[in-house]
Amino acid sequence: MANFLSAISEFLFKDANILIQMRDWFFAQAGNILLALILFWIGRYAIKWVKAFAVRIMTKASYDSAAMSFITQIINYALLVGLVLICLNQIGVPTTSFIAAFGAFGLGIGLSLQNNLSNLASGLLILIFKPFRAGHVIQVGDVVGSVKSIQFMYTVITTKDQKNVYIPNSLLTSQAVTNIVYTTERVIPFTFDIGYNNDHHEAIKILKNIFAADKRVLNPKNMEIGISEFGDNSVRIAAYARVKSKDFLAVQYGIMSDVKDAFDKYGIDIPYPQRVVYIQNDPQHVVYIQNVDTSTGEIKGTKKKATTTNVEIDNSLES
Repeated sequence: MANFLSAISEFLFKDANILIQMRDWFFAQAGNILLALILFWIGRYAIKWVKAFAVRIMTKASYDSAAMSFITQIINYALLVGLVLICLNQIGVPTTSFIAAFGAFGLGIGLSLQNNLSNLASGLLILIFKPFRAGHVIQVGDVVGSVKSIQFMYTVITTKDQKNVYIPNSLLTSQAVTNIVYTTERVIPFTFDIGYNNDHHEAIKILKNIFAADKRVLNPKNMEIGISEFGDNSVRIAAYARVKSKDFLAVQYGIMSDVKDAFDKYGIDIPYPQRVVYIQNDPQHVVYIQNVDTSTGEIKGTKKKATTTNVEIDNSLES
C-alpha cells in the first residue's frame, strides 16, 4: 500500500512522501475529524434554532417581513462562518493565521467593493430608522411602486405594471423618498386649461359642481381653486382636492373624465398649440410661417428663404 501511494504521489506531486504524510495525518486526526463533522452537523441545527428564535423575537417586536429576512440572513452567515472556524480549529488547522489572512483578504475586497458595502450599510440604516417597510407604496425619482423586499444590496419595488425594479440601498438613503402609506389623506393637484374666449367664472363654477358631486372629495366647500397662470395658449385653472389615500387614483381618473364631459356639454374649449404653415410662391422664394393661437385668434408670422423642396412644392401648387 505504501509503495502504491508513493508511486501515485511521485506521479502527481513529484514527491513520493506527500500522500503518505496525508494518510498519516488523516489517521492521526481521525477522531478530531469525526468530532468536527459532528460539531458541524449539530451547529447547523443550532443556527436554524437561533434564526427561528430571532424571528419570534422580531415578530413580537412588530418587525416587518423585509427586515426579518434581512436580519436572519446576517445571523445565518455570521454564525456559519464562526462554525466553520470552530471545526477547522478542531482538526488542527491554525485558525489564528487563517483569520489574519482572511482579514487582509477582506480588507482588499472591501476597498474594491466600496459601493456594495455602502449599499449594505444603507440597508441596515433603512431597517433601523424604517422610512418604509415591505408593502408600503413609495416613490423614488420616477419609480412608484410597492416595496416587495429589502435585501443586502437592493430594495425590490414592484411597479403598477408588475415590474420588479431593483434600487441600490445607497440611493434610498441619499435622495428623497416619498412614502405614500404613512399619510391617510392626500391632495390631488388638478390643472385644467380653457380658452381665452371662454368665461373662466363659468368654468370654475362647473368644476366646483363636479367636485361637490363626488362624495370621495373631502374638501368641496373650502377647496383651493382658481386661475394659476395665463399661458401662451390657454387660461390655466388649478384645483387641489383632498381625498383618502386609497381613493387617490380612482378620484383622479373619475374627475378628469367628468370634467371632459362637462366641458364638452357647456362648450368650454380645451385649447392646444397649433402651427399653420402657408407656402407662398414669390420671386424671392420666401416662405411665410404663421403660428395661430386657436384660443385668441392671434397670428404671429415669420418668414425665411425657401429651400429647393419649397420651390418644388410651389411649382406643384401652380400646376
